[in-house]
Amino acid sequence: MLISLILLFIACMALSFYEERLLQRDKVIIYLLLGIVMILIAGLREAGVTPDSAAYEEMYYSGSKSITAKLTEPSFIFIRDILQSYHLGINALFFVYALISVPLRLTAIWKLSSLPFLTLCMYISHYYLLHDVVQIRCAVASALFLLALYYRLEHKNRIALLCIFCGWFFHYSALVGLIIFLLDNKPLKQWHGVIMYLIIPLGIVFSISGMDISQFVPTELGGDKLQMYRELKDKGIEGELEGIPFYRDPAILLNICLYYGCIIYRQTLTECNKYFPMLLKIMGIAFICKFTLGNLSSVLASRLFEYFDVVSVLLWTMAVYAFYPRIAGIILVNLASTVRFLTGALIFVLGLGNH
Repeated sequence: MLISLILLFIACMALSFYEERLLQRDKVIIYLLLGIVMILIAGLREAGVTPDSAAYEEMYYSGSKSITAKLTEPSFIFIRDILQSYHLGINALFFVYALISVPLRLTAIWKLSSLPFLTLCMYISHYYLLHDVVQIRCAVASALFLLALYYRLEHKNRIALLCIFCGWFFHYSALVGLIIFLLDNKPLKQWHGVIMYLIIPLGIVFSISGMDISQFVPTELGGDKLQMYRELKDKGIEGELEGIPFYRDPAILLNICLYYGCIIYRQTLTECNKYFPMLLKIMGIAFICKFTLGNLSSVLASRLFEYFDVVSVLLWTMAVYAFYPRIAGIILVNLASTVRFLTGALIFVLGLGNH
C-alpha cells in the first residue's frame, strides 16, 4: 500500500508543474482518474494495514460493547448494520467510507482551488493519509466542511448548513463548523492582522498554564460530550490515540510558517484569490482549538485542529501567487508537501508497527 501512495503522490506532483498548460477536458479526465485511484487505495486496504484499523474493527464487530460506543456516530452504526446484514466484513466499511469521502473532497478542491493538482498534491501529502486512509469518519466530515465553506463563500447558506449537519452525522465534532456563519470574507484590516499574529503565542501560553476550558462550558452547550473526552483521558485511553506534540510535528511547524506568511502577504493573496480572507480566518481558529483544548483532551484538540486546518491545503496553493516567477512558489510548495508526505509515511509505518 505504501508503494501505491508514493506513486500517487509523485504523479500529482508531476501534474502540478503542468496543470496550467493542460486543456480543461484533459484536466477533468485526469482528475477523475486520480479520484478513482484514491478511492481504490483507501477503500481496498486490508484490516491491520493502518494505525486505526484495530479501533475500527472493535467498533465494527463489538457494537455497543465497544468502549467508545457512546462516541460512535449514527452514520457509522447505520452503515455497519447494513453491511453486516449482508455478512460483509470490515473491508467493506473502508470501501464505503472512501466511496463517500474522496468524491466529496475532490469536488470541494475543484471548486475552491485555481490549481487543483497542486492542492491535491498537498492534500495527499498529509490529510489523505490522515483522514481517508486512517480516520475515515473524520474524512467525510472534513470533506463536507470544505463543501460547506464553498457554498458559504458563494452565499448559498442553506446548502452550506446542510453540509455541516450531514458532516455531524458522520462525526460529532463537525458541528463546530457552524462557526463559518459567524465569519465573513472581508479583507483583513490592520488590527485583525495584529490579533491573528497573537493567536499562536497566546495559545502556547494558555496551553502551558494547564487551564481546562471545559470547566467553563455548561452541560447543555456540550459539556457532557467534553466529559466523555475527559473520561477517556482519565482512563488512559487517550494516550493510545494522541499524536506527537506540535513542536515535533513538521506538518504543524510548516503550517505555522504558512500562517504567518499568509498574514504578511494577505493583501497580495486577497487580490489573487477571492476566498483567501475566510480561509485564513479559519486557519486561525484551527490554532485556537489546538492550543486551548489540549489540556482537556489532546485527542479532541487534534481532531478539531485537523477539521479546520484542512483549509491549509488551499492556502498552500494560494501561497504560490506571492512568488515571482510563479514556478518558484510551486517548487517551494512541492518541497513542503514532500516533507509532509515523508513525515506522514514515517508515522504511518511506525503506526503499523504498533499493530
